[in-house]
Amino acid sequence: MLNPADQLLLKSLCNDLVAVEDQLSELEAQREAIRARLSELVDQLGGKIQLRGFGTLQISNPSVVVSYDRKGIEQLVQELEAAGNFALVDAIQTSRKESMRSGGLRILREKL
Repeated sequence: MLNPADQLLLKSLCNDLVAVEDQLSELEAQREAIRARLSELVDQLGGKIQLRGFGTLQISNPSVVVSYDRKGIEQLVQELEAAGNFALVDAIQTSRKESMRSGGLRILREKL
């Protein structure tokens, strides 16, 4: 059970977090509006602009990004292993990469 002082401090910090996140949301919306306008102008001006003192503004071409469903691949590996296809399992497993993600605070907001 939280003591009243800790509960008050946590509530105050959470309220501060909400206020900052609201400001960030507004800034993100402004950022996206500015980027949209810049994209429009750069596109109208030929797709690439060198702006002295700032840098280069360029419209990139659309591209396709390929990804694989991790759970689907893991299921496939299990099925191949069950079928005794160990060479293919090993070939797939050599492409598997793992990385650590540090733990941190997780906040689950109440539904209002």
